[in-house]
Amino acid sequence: MAERSANLNEALEAASATAVSPEGEVTVTVGVGGALRDLQLSPESRKMSAQSLATLIKEMYAEAALNAGRASTGALASVFGEDSELVRQARAADPEER
Repeated sequence: MAERSANLNEALEAASATAVSPEGEVTVTVGVGGALRDLQLSPESRKMSAQSLATLIKEMYAEAALNAGRASTGALASVFGEDSELVRQARAADPEER
């Protein structure tokens, strides 16, 4: 059980995702549970209106959060197996799995 717990902790720590806007103005990295790990704005972002930049940040956050959630589900599957109830519930929560 301790080994399984350690494996899960390691896998979840690595379960993050980064999204980069098409023109590279915004880079967002999100970890487990939607935790914002990093936000980078390129010099080009200064040319954007505040509203456009805010919208782009939110879009990149949403993309990274979705992918981080999928990485977390993959981490759960690697420890508990694809057939576990926990993994099935996590997959059911994915908007694209519905």
